[in-house]
Amino acid sequence: MKLDLNAAWESAVKLVRKNREMILVLAGVFFFLPYVVFALFVPMDGFASAAETGESGAMMVSFNAFVADYWWAVLLLSLVQTIGGTAIMAVIGDPARPTVNDAMTRGLSLLPSQVGAQIAISVAFLIIIILAIMLGSLGGSRTLATTFAIFSLPALLYLGARLSLSSPTIAIERRINPIAAITGSWRLTRGNGLRLFSFYLLLLVAFLVVGQVLALVISLLTALPGAELAKILDAILSGLLNATFAVIIYAVLAAVHRQLAQAARVRSSDDETP
Repeated sequence: MKLDLNAAWESAVKLVRKNREMILVLAGVFFFLPYVVFALFVPMDGFASAAETGESGAMMVSFNAFVADYWWAVLLLSLVQTIGGTAIMAVIGDPARPTVNDAMTRGLSLLPSQVGAQIAISVAFLIIIILAIMLGSLGGSRTLATTFAIFSLPALLYLGARLSLSSPTIAIERRINPIAAITGSWRLTRGNGLRLFSFYLLLLVAFLVVGQVLALVISLLTALPGAELAKILDAILSGLLNATFAVIIYAVLAAVHRQLAQAARVRSSDDETP
């Protein structure tokens, strides 16, 4: 079955509206509040100073120093938001309609599976990049190796689209085995890899445009009050933006999974019919 992109988007919007009270709670607990705390208590001044210089070397040094000092905060924020993402997809995509407490419990219990799936996918990406560089290195040229690595990007994007339903497969179908979730995503997205990539690309472009506009608005709003108040206001507005984008992303993933999983069940039922 070919994925109906319009139907997937309309389904995502409808599911969010249907479960808005629970989603508001989950988005606030796992995305808004953690991001606000992160923005307020993890210093990001080095990035701003490096960005003002416009030098890539200075930005890289600033990034490395930040990761060395605050890797634990980034990891903690990522884990909390992974739990929240699982909970939101469970609320949106599971026909059993779990409660907020059930969704939170599921998010926590399936955290190792989600992390395992992401690690496995990252390893697959890394293997493709290494193979591309090795093939390019056979010619004895660093430029050729870099070229091969760049041309591996389409394969990585296609693979990412095919494996994008690993997370909702874990959250909605409650598959504990990360490899089973990855293979499940591969089966569900068969014949829809390019359509999914196009869909995600459109969403990314929309996010970037809206994000740039809202970032400008936030910068204007935070330029008016004092430094401390501006920092708090910036953290709150950025937290709202982060929570909104997260809900949209997870709602889309749940809606795409719902559509393709229903189609797979219909095909399976037809195959079993004598």
